[in-house]
Amino acid sequence: MPVVVVVPPLGESVVEATVTKWLKKEGERVERDEPVAELETEKISVEVTAFKGGTLAKIIVLEGEKVQIGQKLGIIALEGEEISQEEMERLAALEREEIEKKAPERVERAPAGREIEEIKASPAARRLAKERGVDLREITRERAGGRITEKDVLEYLEKERPAPGKRPPAVAEGLEERVPLSPMRRRIAEHMVMSKRVSPHVTTVDEADMSAVQGLIERYRPLVEERYGTHLTYLPFIIRAAVNALKEYPAANSSIEGEEIVLKRYYHIGVAVAVEEGLIVPVIKRADKKGIVELSRELEGLALRARERKLTPDEVVGSTFSITNAGVFGALLSTPIINQPNVAILGVHKVVERPVVRKGELVVRPLMYLCLSFDHRAIDGREAVLFLGRVREYLEEPDLLLLEG
Repeated sequence: MPVVVVVPPLGESVVEATVTKWLKKEGERVERDEPVAELETEKISVEVTAFKGGTLAKIIVLEGEKVQIGQKLGIIALEGEEISQEEMERLAALEREEIEKKAPERVERAPAGREIEEIKASPAARRLAKERGVDLREITRERAGGRITEKDVLEYLEKERPAPGKRPPAVAEGLEERVPLSPMRRRIAEHMVMSKRVSPHVTTVDEADMSAVQGLIERYRPLVEERYGTHLTYLPFIIRAAVNALKEYPAANSSIEGEEIVLKRYYHIGVAVAVEEGLIVPVIKRADKKGIVELSRELEGLALRARERKLTPDEVVGSTFSITNAGVFGALLSTPIINQPNVAILGVHKVVERPVVRKGELVVRPLMYLCLSFDHRAIDGREAVLFLGRVREYLEEPDLLLLEG
């Protein structure tokens, strides 16, 4: 009995991925638990492994194609098992037919002013046509009728026929470049637009004197690096300050579900990490149970795995509050967009020495702007300002982090 390679669970709220690479070719030996293909979601890369050894007899889904959880990717013939070419082709065709049947059909009409014609196409075909700049009407003119599938679009593309009206004018040749949105870039766009549409964003700003934290870092950095193998930065202190403030102002650590505000009594802190394709938010689970050094080590590990696209699905879901550090790129001030389903996000920025008045005297201090964007449905301005002020107090007196933690 042949073994089918299927798309594994991809994490909370993630249902679609792209096949980026087959690690085995048809006819090659596959060992049990050996990776056979790589998938890419909008957040992470996932390796698909074989749960039985054998020979990769048939690749059903090609590189670059989109798949969903549970979908069949390929067929593995077990040791000593013979599968005819006709049988493999039949199994592959059945899988593609099943995918097309499950996809809801949409009918589009041509724009006003043109001959009215109905275009029936599967979502996969419509998505591929949009990404490749193909006019579906061109395909309907070539076919006898019926529903356009993803295979039809691929066959059309193989003929290298340019879609009418999709190329820029000749005058623009060489002056423009069209780059398809990557799965991550597309997901970021959808997520940000949804967040701005759903949550009434308000941003409040405070300024923290980072002298005390800076002093602790300078004092203990060599010891921490030598003993614990991690590089001490401002961010672990900021996470601890935020967690302690969240305990005092729980509305900032909540989500909105229907007509209810769900207050979270656990503290999963999402920390935005810039990667080549865009931005990803790995999550430090139970951050309230971790000290500065442990937070530092976990941050480094998450950031490294994020940049190498090796995060697990569990590491990018479940945040209750988020922090984004624009200061690492030199930003002085920003107004971050809320990471749904959170109701608040803290933006931290570049630490800059500026003159300030302390006890009637003009002195120079390392200062940092703190920006809290919050959902006004769940948090009022007074509470947001008090919460941010409390974060500032913890950063200006970091000894309190030990006493209150």
